[in-house]
Amino acid sequence: MSGSTGEMTKRAPSGAPIVVKIKRQDRPDTAAYWQTFSLPYKPNMNLTSVLRAIAAEPVTAEGQKTTPINYDAACLEEVCGSCTVVVNGRARQACSALVDHIRAAEGEGPITIEPMSKFPIVRDL
Repeated sequence: MSGSTGEMTKRAPSGAPIVVKIKRQDRPDTAAYWQTFSLPYKPNMNLTSVLRAIAAEPVTAEGQKTTPINYDAACLEEVCGSCTVVVNGRARQACSALVDHIRAAEGEGPITIEPMSKFPIVRDL
């Protein structure tokens, strides 16, 4: 609560590591599976920068090396929609989904990212 007005205030995100659970799929004819990644927190990161960091250094939160994740991103300006994924159960553009806003609204638990269900899976997102 804030002051005497009784309004709820959003907590500012801390510097806790960013934990991301990603639904992956190697090929269209294989089963999907989840992998968890942990990244150092940096202010103002969007999910595209999180995915880029994971792809550059594909090591799970458990320290296991894995294949780089595949995802789509084109304009990075909230125009084309190619980066749209399901984030914590809600369709969002990765370029405009800011980690700080997600954490402020939903807490610092893992951020789940999965592909849109309406499109065929080629690989990962």
